[in-house]
Amino acid sequence: MPPIIEIDQFSDPRLDAFANLRSDTPSRGTSESFVVEGRLCVERLVQSPHAVNSVLVERGKASDVVTWFSDATPVYSLPSEQISRLVGFDFHRGVLACGRRPKFKAIEELMFAEDGPPISLAILGVTEKENLGSMMRSAAALGIRQLCIGPNTADPFARRSIRVSMATALEQNFFALDRPAEQLAKLQRAHNIRTVATTPHAGATAVKHFVRDGRKIILMIGNEAEGLDPELLHVATDRVTIPMHHGIDSLNAAVAAAIFMHELGD
Repeated sequence: MPPIIEIDQFSDPRLDAFANLRSDTPSRGTSESFVVEGRLCVERLVQSPHAVNSVLVERGKASDVVTWFSDATPVYSLPSEQISRLVGFDFHRGVLACGRRPKFKAIEELMFAEDGPPISLAILGVTEKENLGSMMRSAAALGIRQLCIGPNTADPFARRSIRVSMATALEQNFFALDRPAEQLAKLQRAHNIRTVATTPHAGATAVKHFVRDGRKIILMIGNEAEGLDPELLHVATDRVTIPMHHGIDSLNAAVAAAIFMHELGD
């Protein structure tokens, strides 16, 4: 069990990893670490394969949290009002931890084992961290463990993404989908899988009428406002939609993704 290192000023450089968290903007290409907040997320970080760089607890609330960590992990203690000044907002969750950000796997490492999950999820241009977090939580609940992250997609290791995911983001396997149309078409040919595009447009198959045939699926979810790029719709083996009523043209992206994952899975 590590000792608790008491610090009195938020400007202490040992706490730089927790500074100015309100913006929550670092991307996977510009940061080597990520931050989680609250007891649940911090405990799940400890249980995950990700290394913990440091921990920050509110003064007087460290006695049990400190037992979660090895002697090699620095655990800092700071008064509540100083934590709020450090992170940039009123903080009441008691504890934060800084983890070491993993590198995304190459898309060629995506696995399609016969006894594995039937669906992998490709998230392409979802920009809201809350939507991404909700998708990751739904994916974990439905047994989906391979997430392909496309260009202009929110950071799955952003603080808000992890919080909304209930830290299930820490259990996922992430793959970099840098050239989605080209790479998905190549995967389809190489592994005889179905690449399923979600769209509100007429002509797509209603999801309840989608017929599974035993092949693995990569399910594509696009941007909240624009949906999937036309090139992705073109290369997809299938297009599916959720029929709408009463003049509603679409659902929230995270809600729609959960429905598609549920309906297309086994």
